[in-house]
Amino acid sequence: MINTISDLLNEFLIAETDILNKQQIKHPTTIGTMFEGLTESILTKAIFKDLKLRIVKNSFIKGCDTEFDVLLVDGEGEKIPYTDRYKFPAEKVIAIIQVKKNLFSKDIKDAYSNLKYLVDYYDTEKLEDYKFRLLRDGFRSITRKDLSIIKNKNYTIQEEGIYYSLISEVVLPVRIVWGYNGFKSEYNLRESFVDYLGQNVTHDIKNIKHGFGPQNFPNLIICGQFSLNKVNGNPFGYPVDKDNWWSFYASSSYNPVYFLLETIWTRLSYKYKFLPIDIFGDDLSIEPVKLYIDCRVNEFNRDLLGWEYNYRGFNEESLKEISNPVEWTPTFLDKEQYVIIQELCKNSSINLKEDKDLEKFVIKDGNYNSLNDFIKRLKETGLVFTENNQLKLLTDNCQCVFLPDGRTIAGENKSGRLTKWVTKFIKDRKSSS
Repeated sequence: MINTISDLLNEFLIAETDILNKQQIKHPTTIGTMFEGLTESILTKAIFKDLKLRIVKNSFIKGCDTEFDVLLVDGEGEKIPYTDRYKFPAEKVIAIIQVKKNLFSKDIKDAYSNLKYLVDYYDTEKLEDYKFRLLRDGFRSITRKDLSIIKNKNYTIQEEGIYYSLISEVVLPVRIVWGYNGFKSEYNLRESFVDYLGQNVTHDIKNIKHGFGPQNFPNLIICGQFSLNKVNGNPFGYPVDKDNWWSFYASSSYNPVYFLLETIWTRLSYKYKFLPIDIFGDDLSIEPVKLYIDCRVNEFNRDLLGWEYNYRGFNEESLKEISNPVEWTPTFLDKEQYVIIQELCKNSSINLKEDKDLEKFVIKDGNYNSLNDFIKRLKETGLVFTENNQLKLLTDNCQCVFLPDGRTIAGENKSGRLTKWVTKFIKDRKSSS
């Protein structure tokens, strides 16, 4: 289970980091080798043996001159003569970890620079089936719409930007920067990275600074017990707000190994369908993260679109207040919502123009002013979307439940999460009564 393993590995990480920090060694290469070895050891303990994945150090992606500290790969590579290093085809690489004994501003710059142009070595035109599913689920969680809007050319420039950004995300390996020491607070880590980003904002459209779109950001930056996390829907997603801001980067002081496992295991669970969903535990808690950087597409002139960023500032005390997981809950529905969601579970869609009795039904008890008011609030649940006057589910296995106390709920249940929540709810209710 992910929580048990991440807690154990984090204790191992803390103890082993302390041992390495006490070594009286000044040689930079030897220091790097020690911490790369620790990373390899942690990753080895975190990866499922039956998958026959390999972990290699100081190796390369074919065509790319950058030497990467640690690679998680599926399959064989080409050994470089008279070394213990390898070159791997891009499609064989599942995760890349850049290792730093200390992570400060200069180290963030170096690590980011090593990773930001990786997309140049990957084919974004052809998606394997599991990568398409990663793309689809990420797009749904962020835009609250289905990929069909892209196929039908019924999208905004914001949705188009997110779509192409997510394509790069799913074809690229998981990219991780792992610093074992460094900033002493989550606040300082946040401030340093956003300062680096600020230094690379394009002010002159004739001199564009490339490599700073949301797809170029590492999936995870770890510094001691603090982390910066990509919120791209795989595994964590945050919906676009009414002003088209996508909160795509977050920070946390929660166990960083948990986020490491979530990020890599999510990729593996899509790639290897036989992995049991139970590896993620009961999935009934949401780990604490703080929103950090938002982005949206900005039209600078007729010929140029670019990413605009917004930094969400927190003071140190505010960051410390959000440190514990919160319980996940399904969507609670009123009577009208329940009836419509249940109908969608039986049929694939509802035609909003042809169903003449729909508006009369939803406004009958005075809970809604109009059909538009009802649809707007139903879409806010994240369970449905509309396209071409059709109301459709945004889930793969939506289920509705009547609770013993008379309330009604619905949720995506393809992972069994809703079932587990209901089971726990009933058990807790019996215990309390």
